Amino acid sequence: MDLHRHPGLVDRLAGEYALGVLRGSARRRFEHMAQRDAALRAAVQTWQARVSAMAELGPRVAPPPSVWEAIERRLELAAARRAAAAGAQADEPARAAPARPAVPPSKATASRWFESLSFWRGWSVAATAVAVLALAVALLPLVEQAPAPATQVAEQQNGQGIERVAYMAALADTQTSKTMMVVMWDQKSAMMTVHRMGGDTGPAGDSGKSEQLWGMSPDGRPVSLGVIPPGGTISMKVHGMGAYLKLAVSMEPRGGSPDPNGPTGPVICLGKLMATA
Repeated sequence: MDLHRHPGLVDRLAGEYALGVLRGSARRRFEHMAQRDAALRAAVQTWQARVSAMAELGPRVAPPPSVWEAIERRLELAAARRAAAAGAQADEPARAAPARPAVPPSKATASRWFESLSFWRGWSVAATAVAVLALAVALLPLVEQAPAPATQVAEQQNGQGIERVAYMAALADTQTSKTMMVVMWDQKSAMMTVHRMGGDTGPAGDSGKSEQLWGMSPDGRPVSLGVIPPGGTISMKVHGMGAYLKLAVSMEPRGGSPDPNGPTGPVICLGKLMATA
């Protein structure tokens, strides 16, 4: 199969490879093909650069103790510890079986490490990171075409420019740190796409409120980027996105802040603006 006849498939496979979700024989076949194909290697490098930027978007969130308690119950670690303690207290020295060889230190250490909650906590953090990146992978095709190698970014084979997501931001709730919006900006069309998360579509029509997006300049001055219309995914024309360090959303009266110099309502979510390449 000639992958270059299917540029969308090349992009998808390169993205899955960079994220580590392309597994087994499919991953090995892709690696074998990439060893002989510079275009495939360039597609992977493009995705790796994009992923390295997205990895810094999400805020650090400490899971509640109930999460670890639930993990411990599912793994039955408490029952295993009780059984081990009961066995140690058994008082039958006369009937004790001949001592078995001691477990090699390396195996004992590995067993304790595997059963410890710290192992599962670390694993869950990694799994969460993969889930966030997978979400970004699902969203990116909505606003851009398949990335070309870095030396061919300016043009496609037909001579027409391609679209690229140049900046991204994950906007987190200022109270809960939960990601509320993912913002992406395309440098070719100057179109910004806002994805509201969790089924949110914005303030109700009869609430008399509007959500307004602000860009935070290096000197700390807020610049209005516009009122975000209702909807799960919306697009807005915005120029000069690279001039801002952070993005913020405030809750304003319907139609936006009456003060052109900044928000008058509470800032409900905030996030760092990151270049994807």
